[in-house]
Amino acid sequence: MSQFELKRPLRSQQDVKALVHSGDLAIIGPHALAVYLVINAEKTFPTVKVLCKKSGISDKPVRRSLAVLEEYGYIGKKETKQAHSYSAFPSVDSVTANQ
Repeated sequence: MSQFELKRPLRSQQDVKALVHSGDLAIIGPHALAVYLVINAEKTFPTVKVLCKKSGISDKPVRRSLAVLEEYGYIGKKETKQAHSYSAFPSVDSVTANQ
């Protein structure tokens, strides 16, 4: 079972502007944005069920959104003893690879 953690939190208005001006918003789309906003609002990474309920999006689009957010470095995997999990901050390699 994979665990997720937020890599690129929205902490300020500058972070939101960077999301828009980088072009990522247009690429990730409205479902991934909604999922990303729910993730940012939670203290711990929410389950898919919670993401569905709070974003108003069904299971499959939420799961696709998680894959898109991972692809663009907004969430990321990290190895743990129990299972794969996702780290809170991107490595330099993952950020530069998506630019």
